[in-house]
Amino acid sequence: MTYTLTVSSQGQIVIPADVRKIMGLTRGTKVKLRVDKAAPVPTATIEPDKVDWVRRMAGIAKGAYGDVDKYIEHERASWDRSKPWP
Repeated sequence: MTYTLTVSSQGQIVIPADVRKIMGLTRGTKVKLRVDKAAPVPTATIEPDKVDWVRRMAGIAKGAYGDVDKYIEHERASWDRSKPWP
């Protein structure tokens, strides 16, 4: 995705809502702005200051195993049926 942002008279830009959602930016989130002047075309990169990956990934696989309680019950039942190690 490419967005065109406008710099206000006070030097501010607005990050579009869908970009903020993708990046996990909420009110008060600090971001880093990295500028690469050595590139053929000067490039700016914005990234969250600290990414809380646990919070970002929480629930991403919800439902992947169906009903978790039934899955665990089935697995535990299979342990009871197995033969003991010789």
